Amino acid sequence: MIDLRSDTVTRPGRAMLEAMMTAPVGDDVYGDDPTVNALQRYAADLSGKEAALFLPTGTQANLVALLSHCERGEEYIVGQGAHNYLL
Repeated sequence: MIDLRSDTVTRPGRAMLEAMMTAPVGDDVYGDDPTVNALQRYAADLSGKEAALFLPTGTQANLVALLSHCERGEEYIVGQGAHNYLL
């Protein structure tokens, strides 16, 4: 059985550890990570868009979606289980 609740409840197997240890790396904040860049290009091509943005968590994606649709100070309505943290 595969547990998809969270990445914190699983342990990487040997193949995943090997992939992580040999992956080319860079700083994604500065656009230098080749893996993140390739993923974003793939997502943009797949969706037919000019660009795509990798967001590592659902909470972060929810916040980006809210901020792209709402102006500061506007109200929004979401379900009780929504993960939105605005300070």
